[in-house]
Order: sequence, then C-alpha cells, then structure tokens
Amino acid sequence: MDLDPEGIFRDDSDEDEDNVQEREASKDMAVYIVDALPKMFTPATTQDNEKQETHFNTIVNCITESLKTQIIGRSYDEVAICFFNTKEKKNLQDSAGVYVYNVGDREQLDRPTAKLIKYFFCIEDSFMSTSGSRFGITAGSRENTLYNALWVAQALLRKGSVKTISKRILIFTNEDDPFGTITGAVKTDMIRTTVQRAKDAQDLGLSIELLPLSRPDEQFDMSLFYADLIGLDGDEIIESYERR
Repeated sequence: MDLDPEGIFRDDSDEDEDNVQEREASKDMAVYIVDALPKMFTPATTQDNEKQETHFNTIVNCITESLKTQIIGRSYDEVAICFFNTKEKKNLQDSAGVYVYNVGDREQLDRPTAKLIKYFFCIEDSFMSTSGSRFGITAGSRENTLYNALWVAQALLRKGSVKTISKRILIFTNEDDPFGTITGAVKTDMIRTTVQRAKDAQDLGLSIELLPLSRPDEQFDMSLFYADLIGLDGDEIIESYERR
C-alpha cells in the first residue's frame, strides 16, 4: 500500500458542520498495549521446526494493518501505541516499565497517519536501542508494569465523552500469568490491584480487550488471570471469547 507520508486527506475545514458532528459521534479512540517481554521476541516454530516471525512482529503487522484501514475509511479516529515491560519509560505519569511510542510527551492521541504507519512498521529494528525489553514482574519487584500501563492508557483516553466516542484498550501478550514468579500475599495484592484498575477503567466507559498469543508449546490460559481482568465469568464464556 503506497501512502504519501505527508498526508493525503483534505483539511477538516473543507467539511460542513453536520459531517464533523457525525464523525465525532462515531469516533473510535484506542490505546494499543503491547507486551515487551523477551519471550515476545523469540521466533515461534512450527511442528516441522520451521522458524516463523516473532509474536512482537506479528503484533506490529496487526496494528499496522489496522491503522491502514483507519486511514482510508476512518481517518478521524485517534490512537496511541504503548509498550509495557520496557527498560526505558516514556509517559506523562512517569510510570516505570511503560513506553508510549507516539504520544509520550502529551495527553492527546494521534490520528492514524501515513507517517505514523511508516515509522511504526519498522519499529522492531530499533526497539531494543530505544525502549528495550525486560523481564516482567519478578520476585522482590515493587513495579507492576501491567497496572502502570492500564493507568497510562486510562489517562490517554480521558478526553471526550463516552456517550459519543468509543474508547478501547487492547492488550497484546503471549504471557498468560504476568505474576507467575510472585508468591504469597504480594502476588494476591498485585492481582487484586491490577484487576481493580481495569474495573475502574471499565466503570468509566472504557472497554478492555485482550488478544492472546499462544506459544507453540503452550496454549494461552485465560483463566489464570486475564479472564478476571477483562470481566469474563464462567468456562463457557471464556471458551467463546477465545474462539472469537
């Protein structure tokens, strides 16, 4: 797809007021939250031991295609791309382990543009030297990077009325148990506070979606944690969500 990096759409001032109001009423605001654990960068393998792209690369391609679709049909939508479990931090809340790629130094989200697509598509080449990958929440750690990412995403989606704008947080990860190395009361408390953070966001009208990625030797088990985070109750509902 060949896109002009300087932008190819007419100015908003060319549109009449009715059209502006109509598009504002159907605007979609989304924050993509992408896990940056080292295992996200391990090439997957098939049963024939043929190497495939990494899960990180799969996610980059997925988000890129979504942005391309928006830039053609819904160029007034707004997006932010946020990584968690990163060595570097870049966000207005100064939260550890969270790196906001495109709007790290301001509150407003971006409209999908050709320039954003062009540079984001190549992010894997420079990711380690800019934001970096680190292991998730480890024993003795006080930093809950998933909690931090949800907090940052909620702040980014503060603008606009939920009555007229769709606001979504989309989480991409291949780790079904982000607190797996933690034990005892510390783990219980981290799970509770993270689930509560997600519930608080949902109470404000933000939807939270999960796109789980299963590793070749291990099926993603939503019942370990993420079913509670996004509010799925019951085995049948979880199975239906996984199939969908």
